[in-house]
Amino acid sequence: MCSKESLQYLLKKLRDSSQKKNDIKGFLNSTDQEVIERIKKEHLVEDALQLLNNLDVDADWELVKAQLHKGQFRKAKIKEFLKYAAVFLGLVTLGITLFYFNNGQSDALQTQIDEDFISLDTGNGIKILDGSGNHPIKLPSGNIVVQSGDTLIYNIDNNGGSSEYNELHVPNGLLFSLVLSDGTKINLNSGSRIKFPVAFPKNGNREVFVYGEAYFDVTKDKHRPFIVNSGDIRVSVLGTEFNFSSYKNQNEVTTVLVEGSVSLKPNSNLYDSTILVPGDKGAWSRSKGQMEVEQVNTSLYTGWKNGEVVFRNASFTELLETLERVYDVHIENNNNSITDQTFNARFNRNVERIEDVLDGLQVLAPFEYIIQKEKNTRDKEITIR
Repeated sequence: MCSKESLQYLLKKLRDSSQKKNDIKGFLNSTDQEVIERIKKEHLVEDALQLLNNLDVDADWELVKAQLHKGQFRKAKIKEFLKYAAVFLGLVTLGITLFYFNNGQSDALQTQIDEDFISLDTGNGIKILDGSGNHPIKLPSGNIVVQSGDTLIYNIDNNGGSSEYNELHVPNGLLFSLVLSDGTKINLNSGSRIKFPVAFPKNGNREVFVYGEAYFDVTKDKHRPFIVNSGDIRVSVLGTEFNFSSYKNQNEVTTVLVEGSVSLKPNSNLYDSTILVPGDKGAWSRSKGQMEVEQVNTSLYTGWKNGEVVFRNASFTELLETLERVYDVHIENNNNSITDQTFNARFNRNVERIEDVLDGLQVLAPFEYIIQKEKNTRDKEITIR
């Protein structure tokens, strides 16, 4: 079941929304729309937030729909109404109810969802996933996938293939995993997303599209190469383990091979192939337009799966960008004297708070910091001076 914190978050978004009623209609069906409009019309969002403290979120949402159709929502029953309205929001958080988007109305809401929740775009709507839920999810095609804790599992017959694509987004501050229809296991780092077919075809390539960072444990299939696409390079494998990183704010797109063999091809020249062996790091320079290969300690590039945050010759700017992503904070640097200083450091996000990390870095560089936390939220604003 979803957390009360998530429910409260959604209610506060409703309270603070500047959208007009007509703007919201693009997101919800008619019955759900009526509930949302009633909450706003009666100015009851704050009451709903208070009621949430004692809410039983297992109640049946169908009852409130039936009452609406029968016109039984009198003022005297407003607490009951609020109860079921909050249940509706809970279902949205769980991903059971779809947000439907159309006519370009979804951009602002989509951005907010991407920033705060693990979300699954099915091509026909957005499902918001609880980070530790355990339940089935029905796709528009009728296929059923299962969320088991922090992993989404596509146990679907992969012989027929599918033209249906899903996209999984993991926001800053969180980690999540995915098992594809062929059994390939993927760990997604914070601030990452992956687009993939619901089921791979019986013949041909198994292709996915990655933005951010992911660790792949690819199921072996010599007849169907597995291809990872980004905006810069293509990684081709038959069955192997490797780490792939392609964050937009980084100059290098890196592939670190742990086991097996991979072929790297820049999208600018697919005839130019680079083969990696275990222990190799292939780095495509976006600024230079060339590939460089070197042997590395692979654990430095894969430890993030276990919460490790490693910096090797990282500038202070690069370091802060990584911390923003890992800890889901906003950092403003007003200390230009250390912007270009490089750092070597190692932390664990599961053990050390952002304050602990900054305290440790102060031993290496002269700076001070101030943390401001938004009231009743998880948002932190950090100023370096």
